[in-house]
Amino acid sequence: MKTVYSTALGILVMMPLLVQAQLVNGGNDKKAIQEIVDFRNRYIEAEENKDTAYLYKVLADDFYALNPQGQLLDKSQHLANIKRSDRIFKVLNPRDTQVHFYDNGNVAILSEHVTVEGDDNGHHFGGEFRFARVFIRQHGQWQVALAQGAAIPSPLAHPK
Repeated sequence: MKTVYSTALGILVMMPLLVQAQLVNGGNDKKAIQEIVDFRNRYIEAEENKDTAYLYKVLADDFYALNPQGQLLDKSQHLANIKRSDRIFKVLNPRDTQVHFYDNGNVAILSEHVTVEGDDNGHHFGGEFRFARVFIRQHGQWQVALAQGAAIPSPLAHPK
């Protein structure tokens, strides 16, 4: 009897959250997910093409990027890094993309596996990475609040 009561109480407590999630993304709102993926694509394209005017508009004022080297960059530092002529950065083959919505659909968290290729001051870098990005909708427009990348270790890097 305790189990039934606990389960019922759990469902009752979680019901508003479940209803909220369904209202936010329709349970599986492909249109909302596609909107985020399209926004991510445009944002990445702007980084690759050094379109700092666009990036200035879509990066939140309190934007932060935590790069795979462990550096925490604010908006102005990130834009300065993007502008550098000795830095090339390409994001290839996004896959395993997941989008989750929060706060009545005004916050989206996108995570994915990508291949990165780049060159920084003559030093090649790249490999397989996981990225997480937090997008917020303010005044009807999406902005990037946080971007974080981490290298996926090679299976050979961690022998059993």
